[in-house]
Amino acid sequence: MKILNINQLKECDQFTIKNKPIFSINLMEKSAKVSCEWLLNNTSPSEDFVVFCGNGNNGGDGLAIARLLSLQNRKVKVVANYGKKFAKDALTNLQKIPENVPIVDTSDFSISIIRNTTIIIDAIFGIGLNKNIGQPWEAIIDDINKLDNRVISIDLPSGFIPDGDRNSDVKIKATDTLSFQFYKKIFFHPETGINCGKIHVLDIDLSKTYIDNAEVDSYVSEEDIIRKIYKKRSDFTHKGNFGKAVLVGGSYGKTGAIILAARGASKTGAGLTFINAPECAYSASLMQLPEAMFEFAGAREVDIITTIEDGNYGIGPGFGKTETARLALENFLRNHSRPIVLDADALTLLCSHFNLLSWVPKDSILTPHPKEFDRLFGASLNSFVRLELAKEMAKKHQLNFVLKDHHTQIVLHTGEVYYNVTGNSGLAKGGSGDVLTGIITSLLAQKYSPKEAAIFGVWIHGKAADLALKGQSKESLLASDVIESVGKVFNYLSK
Repeated sequence: MKILNINQLKECDQFTIKNKPIFSINLMEKSAKVSCEWLLNNTSPSEDFVVFCGNGNNGGDGLAIARLLSLQNRKVKVVANYGKKFAKDALTNLQKIPENVPIVDTSDFSISIIRNTTIIIDAIFGIGLNKNIGQPWEAIIDDINKLDNRVISIDLPSGFIPDGDRNSDVKIKATDTLSFQFYKKIFFHPETGINCGKIHVLDIDLSKTYIDNAEVDSYVSEEDIIRKIYKKRSDFTHKGNFGKAVLVGGSYGKTGAIILAARGASKTGAGLTFINAPECAYSASLMQLPEAMFEFAGAREVDIITTIEDGNYGIGPGFGKTETARLALENFLRNHSRPIVLDADALTLLCSHFNLLSWVPKDSILTPHPKEFDRLFGASLNSFVRLELAKEMAKKHQLNFVLKDHHTQIVLHTGEVYYNVTGNSGLAKGGSGDVLTGIITSLLAQKYSPKEAAIFGVWIHGKAADLALKGQSKESLLASDVIESVGKVFNYLSK
């Protein structure tokens, strides 16, 4: 799915109104109808609603939702600001409010009208907000945020704009967000996404022509994209068709990291998996993954990276940070031209010896977490700034970055960004990144392009973590549990 910026979102509405054609008031009614249907299906009849409505189009949506809920015999109150002029369509919906729906002016509002069973609907401000909210809404939002009630925002939480660059100082903290037609960038960044709760994208039939022709650089890695990437395995084939994944690392004390990476690669379908590690990792590797072949890289630390003909390399888990490790990495990079995956200690070596970056093969995949990226290219004020810097560095160095986060961002050297929507906080644990390195390396070995391997690999990793949660908790989830669920992911895709 494409992620449109604020101007494109407005243009899409206007294009739809002009070319469907459809009156703006009818488009608002459609938005309210799908929202009302969602609310009826996802709330209890015993729960009542208080709908906070601004004076613009978002408030108009809220007023229409209040009317439709009341027609379904749900208890509803409206809070609105009569001290400010209403937009045309909002005024029309205000005038349609049934007599049995109480309307409380913001000047008379008291938090006491909200009961424990009350669901709060936030329809105060929408995508057009361009300044701080101001009173009386700031005080009301502060009151709402102190409550434990479920808060459902319409289109986006009030106080935010879709691109996240001019947010108000005061913002709603939502439990759920009902977004019309599209995901918005703010849903995926930690500074803003924490206020958005669970995201539910509702189809309001905006112009497909406009959407298809809209030029964007940001996408969501939804299942339709993944299914286009996935290559279902043929029955008439052999191991030679699925490449060689070579995982390099596992110095003394960090053997587990390279074994996790190799297991991830093998489970993801590489024809042959090699563990290129020091001798100290040999016995553990043989016991943990007898399917892999072992290539000696030294005694206790990596001092040489073995050349495997036609091998696809994932380097870094437990690789080591010594001068010996640096020389081994440099010698390899100087003599290797195919895209590779770099993670963990390999990234740390790039940070401390930045000149190595120039030797990294073009179109390679680097998988830094935020602090690793900051050490590479300098600290950023927030994740929005970090993303823009990543796009700049990806183009400059012709590399692809997997910026690991709750919603990992795959930043391609073309300038495109793909936000991942699988995974959970159970992945916030040692070993998870090693497994991801193995998965992506395996996909490269299977002739997926670096773009496909990065997007698909991150999705598989997150989906496996989601499937692994069944029967356990986020706290108990282990990296090895994720590996064991990779097969379930391919079964899911094969159906």
